[in-house]
Amino acid sequence: MTPTYEDFCKEVEALLNYAASDKGYNRTGVDGENALYDFVNSIVGENKHALGEIIYKVRRYASKRDPKDVLKIAAWAFLIWRDHKCQENT
Repeated sequence: MTPTYEDFCKEVEALLNYAASDKGYNRTGVDGENALYDFVNSIVGENKHALGEIIYKVRRYASKRDPKDVLKIAAWAFLIWRDHKCQENT
């Protein structure tokens, strides 16, 4: 069976909802408040940590070819996108 975009989105959502919650990053779900993300932004500057994570995951994917890295890239990109949209609304 050929993987679908929906399959991809479900795996990214699982990272954002369940893996993040298990690690204590975000206990309010993918669309809830992400206090850790906001806290890190306040220390290192707007989205710098998230951008660094994306760069790291791209380099790691290039060397190890682990598709989980691609999912993590998408998850971090979502967090940056959401933060940007929230900033537009303030």
